[in-house]
Amino acid sequence: MTIIHANHYLNQLLAPAELERIARLCKFCLRLRTITPWMMVTSLLRAFGGDTVAAIASLHQHFNGLQLIGAHQVSYKPFHNQLRKPAFAQFMKALVERAIALRIGQQVTEVAQGAFKQVLLQDGTSFAVHKRLATVFPGRFKTISPAAIECHMLMSLLEQNPDCMPLSADTASERQFLPDAKVLTGILLLADAGYISHAYFAEVNKAGGFYLVRGSKNLNPEILSVWRDDGRTVPKLTGMSLKEAGRRHCRAEVLDMDVRSGQYEYRLLRRWFAEEKRFCVWMTNLPRETWPAERVMRLYRCRWQVELLFKEWKSHNNLKGFVTGQQAIAEGLVWASLLSLVLKRRVAQTLMKEGLSMLKAAKSGVTWWLPILEAIAHRAISEIRERLEWAVDFLSKNARRTTQRKSIQNRTLEGVLIDVFS
Repeated sequence: MTIIHANHYLNQLLAPAELERIARLCKFCLRLRTITPWMMVTSLLRAFGGDTVAAIASLHQHFNGLQLIGAHQVSYKPFHNQLRKPAFAQFMKALVERAIALRIGQQVTEVAQGAFKQVLLQDGTSFAVHKRLATVFPGRFKTISPAAIECHMLMSLLEQNPDCMPLSADTASERQFLPDAKVLTGILLLADAGYISHAYFAEVNKAGGFYLVRGSKNLNPEILSVWRDDGRTVPKLTGMSLKEAGRRHCRAEVLDMDVRSGQYEYRLLRRWFAEEKRFCVWMTNLPRETWPAERVMRLYRCRWQVELLFKEWKSHNNLKGFVTGQQAIAEGLVWASLLSLVLKRRVAQTLMKEGLSMLKAAKSGVTWWLPILEAIAHRAISEIRERLEWAVDFLSKNARRTTQRKSIQNRTLEGVLIDVFS
């Protein structure tokens, strides 16, 4: 059934008629020419999902490399003209949204059902683009690059895939890209320190949602009540500010506090890391009765999955700034790169339900993923199934997670999920 599901998913998304329909809706393709939408998309997926792509000329070479007839190959200029259309970015974004919306069987991890309806990870990653785009995408670090794009990723932890992603200039505030608090009912949001907003967290709490966010260095609320990790209270810290309550006042490694910042009250956890000689704090509204401090801190480890996704995206799906001053090309290629990431992850997860290493699957994309794309591009229907079957065998032997020592099993994603949601 896994091969059937994967084949059906790819056909729903990459069938020529479907791609032409979406291209016409986006006004990317009003008339069919030599460069058809489905050949364009499959060639871009082949380029981004394989080896390192050096330049737009490499994308052109991948397109011509898929042509079975020499007469179907095109020169660089008409290929480039397709990419520079304003509708190109809209077309690729529409495909990404459809790829995320389509589901392959049951994708929610069974162990996490019942704890939260969903666990969402929020973070951003940026990269430099051509300096001619500085007026559209101004960068924060002018000495490095005057122009940079930031991708604000909202990732589903349980599905291990992106949920949505706006693009912006690198100078844009991260907080404005947080999901609407009203849709977070029963959902847990994990985020880094750049997303702190007391007003937003109050709205999440009012909507029946949950948040767990790492605190920033300048966070300094008033302490209302304190508990040590052994359950004992520390009344002498009551009334102090967070920065006043240092190690000389209490030597406990972990403190669980109720605090107040202005009109907002919330729960704050603080842990002392002796080797690094620093505190780390987390803000949350998870109930203390069912989520003690150690359990909350283990849960926050899951946020690292979005960092691993960024690494996979940049290293194995060619997220980068290409040498172009055209906004449509710059944005469109970001969406094409994300489409490659989503499809590779979805298909690999479907073909190998358990024990899959996403990193190993991403690294070996040239071996198992590109043959599938070539069969799709050539509409070799029987070969698609054969290559999916071969991919199952390959991934099961070459992309399986390494068995972890028992002493560190609770640090893996599966170990944390089992420990937290059991």
